[in-house]
Amino acid sequence: MRLFSTDSIEDAVEMFRSSDKDVLEVENDQGHVIGYFTKSDLNEAVQKGRLHEPIGQLISMEVDEHVRSSIQHTEGKEYIKLIESHVFSDIIDSLYDGVFITDGRGIPVKVNKAYERITDITADKVIGFHMSDLVKAGFYSKSASMEVIKSKWPVTVMQTLRNDRKIIVSGTPIFNRKREILYVINSVRDITELLRLKLEIEDLQQLKLLRQSSRSMIEERNGEEFIAVSEAAVKLYAQAERVAKTDAKVLLNGESGVGKTLIAKYIHENSNRQGGAFLELNCGAFPASLIEAELFGYEAGAFTGALTKGKKGLFEVADNGTLFLDEIGDLPLEVQVKLLKVIEEQAFIPVGGSKVKKINVRIIAATNKDLKGLVKEGRFREDLYYRLNVVPIYIPPLRHRLKDLLPLIQYYLNFFNTQYQCQKEISIEALDFLHQYDWPGNIRELRNIIERLVVLTIHDTIDVKDLPEEIKPAKTEYFLFPEEILPLKQAVDILERELITKALKRYKTTRKAAEVLKVSQSAIVQKMKKWNQND
Repeated sequence: MRLFSTDSIEDAVEMFRSSDKDVLEVENDQGHVIGYFTKSDLNEAVQKGRLHEPIGQLISMEVDEHVRSSIQHTEGKEYIKLIESHVFSDIIDSLYDGVFITDGRGIPVKVNKAYERITDITADKVIGFHMSDLVKAGFYSKSASMEVIKSKWPVTVMQTLRNDRKIIVSGTPIFNRKREILYVINSVRDITELLRLKLEIEDLQQLKLLRQSSRSMIEERNGEEFIAVSEAAVKLYAQAERVAKTDAKVLLNGESGVGKTLIAKYIHENSNRQGGAFLELNCGAFPASLIEAELFGYEAGAFTGALTKGKKGLFEVADNGTLFLDEIGDLPLEVQVKLLKVIEEQAFIPVGGSKVKKINVRIIAATNKDLKGLVKEGRFREDLYYRLNVVPIYIPPLRHRLKDLLPLIQYYLNFFNTQYQCQKEISIEALDFLHQYDWPGNIRELRNIIERLVVLTIHDTIDVKDLPEEIKPAKTEYFLFPEEILPLKQAVDILERELITKALKRYKTTRKAAEVLKVSQSAIVQKMKKWNQND
């Protein structure tokens, strides 16, 4: 029952009669407490004949300390009854998250079963002891409840337990009407479980799709991996498979290390030339004279140092197969002319020779450079560019196809475990760090790092401490979980600095960083100058 400001004396008499209270709270129409009506107020109203006046005109805005104590005592008794009730225990024990309740002094009064599971700390070890004593005893590194009692504000902290397990604790105060804390309700979550759930939702579910879906696959063909889970990768392999059925020229474009050779092999192995040779030449790895000899071969005595019997070139060896020309943008101009002739006529003359040799070779080219820009600069022939660029295929960087990351990590982990006869695993925490890394070197960098971890890690579980320093993000625990409440301006400055630093590290230039952060370039430059002066 509630007493409203518009109620009559008769209503108040009925409420006093049905309860053992000496004071009643009076609420307005919006449900807000606006004052108190005591038995003394009732007696005074009767004596003065004010029986027909609304309660709102008779209420007291303040009550004496004895009555206040009675109110607080009543509230406390009601909370204790609630906490001790079987219904309440059943409710909080049904929660997946841990619940840890202390009173306003910092003494634990209730924990649920999930808390005992997460922390491995049973109720009898903590209930009735003060939180400061439990911290001193090594049960916890710090107390969220004491932080709440100190600040009278909700607090989230990271706790380290006596078994070195880390948990996230969010404490919320429960106040009485004097703004005194009656209880602190702490919600507890295990960081390891959070990371595991995150990865299961975002990545491990993709592994299930990987096994179930005919379009999403992990295949091993001749020791090479073809992994497509993300939408970008599925689209890429579908495009490669379509073009593989033809002899159309393909120009692969993408950052260094994205797997251009892998896609070229995939096209070859899905074409009608799969029975022929697949040969690769890095056009940037040789000087002009040697590239010409490698491509077209040479006759005996063609030049000083040549083999006496001559040598077949890659075009001749790859007859009825595929020749993959990587880093085509580095091909010297004089060799570009000869390559154009081979593409047009499917014929060539070896270095130092006089006879034309006919071939049937499919050419796939690749570059990480802007060939159109090179054409404008006169460093790449325009006619060759259009001959090669019949079917352009863009290979996205690994940071744009993160759903492929976990399957790739697992593939390379299995691969190098087999190669080095190991049984290494990667912890959930380490996987989360790998997942957050930008991978500027793409799949090549991923392969190298997984191999390094398998070779160098002494124990069977690869953990965060084993990861290379460049993969570990900058420490931001202080900002994310401050033990003290920061001034708002200082917190904003810290966040600005973190975001700008991260953007500059990823995009290299202030112009691009400003574009991503949606601020002016001059704003970033000015902030950097300010930081340099302060530092």
